[in-house]
This record gives sequence, C-alpha cells and structure tokens, in this order.
Amino acid sequence: MHTKSAFKKLLKIDKIVIEDMYFEYIKNSEDLVVRVRPVKRELSRCPTCAKVCIKYDRASKIKRWRSLDFGSTQVYLEAYAPRVKCREHGIVTARVPWARHGSEFTKDFETAVTWLTLHATAQDVSEFFRIDWHTVGSISKRVQASLEETQPNQLDNLEEIGIDETSYKKGHKYMTVVINHKTGALIWAKKGHGKEVLTSFFEDLTIEQCEKIKLVSADGAKWIADCVEEFCPNAQRCIDPFHVVMWTTECLDKVRKSAIKEAKKDVLAGKTSQGGKKNEFCQELEVHFAEKP
Repeated sequence: MHTKSAFKKLLKIDKIVIEDMYFEYIKNSEDLVVRVRPVKRELSRCPTCAKVCIKYDRASKIKRWRSLDFGSTQVYLEAYAPRVKCREHGIVTARVPWARHGSEFTKDFETAVTWLTLHATAQDVSEFFRIDWHTVGSISKRVQASLEETQPNQLDNLEEIGIDETSYKKGHKYMTVVINHKTGALIWAKKGHGKEVLTSFFEDLTIEQCEKIKLVSADGAKWIADCVEEFCPNAQRCIDPFHVVMWTTECLDKVRKSAIKEAKKDVLAGKTSQGGKKNEFCQELEVHFAEKP
C-alpha cells in the first residue's frame, strides 16, 4: 500500500487527496503536517447549504486544522481556504469535508473531545488533548449544534420524563434538568430552578408533545407538580426512588434521635423499673453517657 493511501486510512477522512506530508516544529514539539485538498466534486461548495458556488477569490490563504494525534505526535491538516459566493449565504469560506465551518479542528477530533467531556472534567479533557480549557466548551457546543441538525428532535415522542434540580457550582447555584427515561438521555437543562424555569421547558413543547407525556418522575416540589398539572393533562406524577429512600432515611433519623433523647432524659431522671431498680437498658445508657463529655 502506498504511504499516502495508508495515511488516508489512518485519518479516516473521505473525499480528500493527500498532496504532501512533512514534520514541523510547532510550539516546541515536532508535529506532523499533512497537506490535503478536497476531491474535485467537493470544491467550491457553500459550508451551510453545501451547494456548488461561484469562486470569489483565488486559493491563496493556507489554513490548518488539528486532527487526532498519532501516538504522542500532534497531526495537522493543511489546505488552501478559498472563498465562494453563495446566492443564499453570501461570501463565505469554502466548505471542506474534514471539518465543520468556522472550526480549527477536524470532525473526528471534535467528536473525541465531546465524548470525553461526558466522562471527565473540562480541565482533564484539555490536558489530555493538549488544547486550551475554554476550547473544550466551544467544541462541545459546535458538535451539539451539528447533531441537532442531523438527528431527530429529542423533544419528539416523549412519554416518560424525569425532572430534578442539581447544583453545578459552590454557593447554591442550581440548574434544572429533564431526562428521557426511555433513552436515558438528557434532553433539556437550564440555569436556575423554580416554576418559572421549568415553565420555559414546557413552553418549548407543542401541545401535542405535552399530551404524549404519560409519566413524570420528580421530587415533592410543589412548583414541579403545578407545572405538570398545567401543561401535561395526561401525565401521572411518580416519585423517583432516590427521594423515597432519602425521605425514609430522614424519618428514621428523626425517630432515632427522638428515641435517644427520651432515653437520655429517663437516665438523667433516674427512672427505675417496677421493682425499684434501674432496668438494664437504662444502666447501659447511663454508662454510655457517662463516658462522653
């Protein structure tokens, strides 16, 4: 197999032609630069509508895109970036098959970064891929927008959803999240909590989408119950297992503390059994409290 063909398979990018490859010192490291160009049928296309457009200027500007690493070696794709004139979107940089419009990274690189953000912190992701911390967020937003354009709407066919609020920073900063129980996917999130925030979620749904919701799991917050009753007439409220266990544990703690408090009072008061002697339980408690300050 030819070297260029082997590198094309390693890059896993279709519709490109590899013209040259060389090593270059970038930021105190020897990185691999691959000179590429789109195949003929992919030239002069609008990045938004993908239509073939009129060339606006010559391909004089060279641009680079960061690709996935080969081991410890960073890899960059290099190509000319001409502009085209689209009837609908005006003068824009021509589309390339290996990267999203306005991005400095290849599609595979952005997909890998976004996947890892689901399992690690942004700081860990930035250190692993050797990129800036703030770049992780912009990459994730770009991939999300791309997926939303190509995949079905996550708000369609909702039947079983879960609603809860969670803290995301110190200082009592909360956000409200909604998940689809059938897929286990997060479908909506917004900073803040309360009826006003949750109302904005249901307002994003159509009347038909709200009527399809059959089950809603949440805690006992009244603002959640009010929103469900107002927007989802066919839905049944369900208490999620986490809060059931939490509330049961809290009740047991209250009973335990109350029992210990009463027992301590009995010991301090010198309460005795019917025979005039302190029962064994009181004696054990008296020894126990005597050992503690």
